Amino acid sequence: MNILGLFRRTKSETTSSKGNRTLTQAEMLARVAQNEAKEQSEAKRQTSNNPNRLRTSDEFREEQREKRKRRRKENQIGGLIREVLSGDILAREALVKQVPFLLYLSLLTLLYLGMGYQTERVLREKQRTLDLLEEATAEEKTLRSDFEAQLQQSSLAKSTSALGLEQPTSPPILLPANP
Repeated sequence: MNILGLFRRTKSETTSSKGNRTLTQAEMLARVAQNEAKEQSEAKRQTSNNPNRLRTSDEFREEQREKRKRRRKENQIGGLIREVLSGDILAREALVKQVPFLLYLSLLTLLYLGMGYQTERVLREKQRTLDLLEEATAEEKTLRSDFEAQLQQSSLAKSTSALGLEQPTSPPILLPANP
C-alpha cells in the first residue's frame, strides 16, 4: 500500500452497499430546484441588506408590513395594555399561580388602610382632648385670678363691712402664757 492509497479509495470501496447510489431523474431535478431556491434566497438576503437597491412597490409594501409587525411585537406596553383590557392577562398560568400572593398583598393593603383610618381617628380624639384641656386651663386661670382679687385686703374689707365686721385698727395684744 502506498502513501497515496491512504487518501484514495479503490473502486471496490466506492461500490459497496453502504456507498453512494445513482440518483433518479426526479431526485436530480429536486436537488437542482433545491439548489436554485438556496441561491435565490441567498441573493434575496444579500439584496435586502443593500439599502440602495431598487425595489418594486410590492416589495416595499411587504417590507413596511414586516416593520409594523416587528414594532408591534417589540411594543411591550401596547401589548400589555391590550391584554389587560381584553382580560387575557387574567388567564395566564403564571398569574393564576400568584393568586395566593396577590390575596396576601390585598390583605396587607386593607390592613394598611385600616391602620391609617385608626390613626386619624386617634389623632382627632387627641386634638379634641387637648382643646378641652386648654379650655379647662383657661377657666382655671380665670377663677384663680378672681379668687386672688377677692383675697386682697381692700376687697376683703368691703365684703366684711356688709356683714357688720370692721377691720381692727390696733395691733393684736399678746397674752402671757402663765397667768
